[in-house]
Amino acid sequence: MGFPPGKQDTRSSCPPADVLEGGVLARCPSCRNTFSTERAGRQNCPVCGKPLVVPEQTGAPPAAPQGEAPDADESGTPWERREELGLVAAWAQTVQQALFEPGRLFRSARLDRGAAQLGFALLTSSIFWALGQLLERLLLAGQREQMRRLIESMSGAQLPPVARRLLETQTLSSPGAVLAFTLLTPVISFLLIYLNAAVTHGFALLLGQAKRGFAATFAACAYACAPLVLLAVPGCGSFIAAVWLIVLTGIGLKETHRISAGGAVASVLAPYLLFCCLGIVASFGLAMTLRQALGQH
Repeated sequence: MGFPPGKQDTRSSCPPADVLEGGVLARCPSCRNTFSTERAGRQNCPVCGKPLVVPEQTGAPPAAPQGEAPDADESGTPWERREELGLVAAWAQTVQQALFEPGRLFRSARLDRGAAQLGFALLTSSIFWALGQLLERLLLAGQREQMRRLIESMSGAQLPPVARRLLETQTLSSPGAVLAFTLLTPVISFLLIYLNAAVTHGFALLLGQAKRGFAATFAACAYACAPLVLLAVPGCGSFIAAVWLIVLTGIGLKETHRISAGGAVASVLAPYLLFCCLGIVASFGLAMTLRQALGQH
């Protein structure tokens, strides 16, 4: 079809402005799910149905450094977004993700939020450790009273001095001692958190698994403190919390350092294996010393 003289086809052969040349990934600010779209502008999220605006792509995004993948979620964990979610909701969501969706939590952790991560670990460990001490005192008060009567009924000849002192130490739990320990719990937790992170990072360095620095190790160790909520459960709660913490630390190292599962497991278990070996050597040395002492009599 021709055009009259002096007239030209004013229709552009370029695609409309709201159509992208290729599919891009967009993230919904409401449900935080990622989806692919072929156009820019206002549209509805295909997952939750809420409206959002996809910006136009002015150029290709900068490539990530070689060997390092881009961050999966730059907004951080729920705890790192507590100003948006609220303190209680952010803490609860972080604990829930750590216990049941650890990979998702550790992938979203930001390495520049060490102070916030320390706050989460300190809050969780201090409160539930102190609560566990109080509950244990209330529930085991009768057992300690029976132990005290047993010590009083025994004479020095019936019970060795060392064993007697150990039993007396176990029954020593006055209200003042419990209160003092409760007040010191945050300080003790602070020291243990950093000690755990430092030892774990040291072994990761020795094994060549510390790919992203101490900040990545600290994030893994801090959020791995989520199972310490079980410290409030008298009896087996402490044991379960410790095992779960070790498992989460391994998962955290894998995600924050972006290393293999084997490297993460080796970095986490190496300190405990070394401690066990030293304990066996110390026990063997103590047994030999006692044997020699008894042989001389």
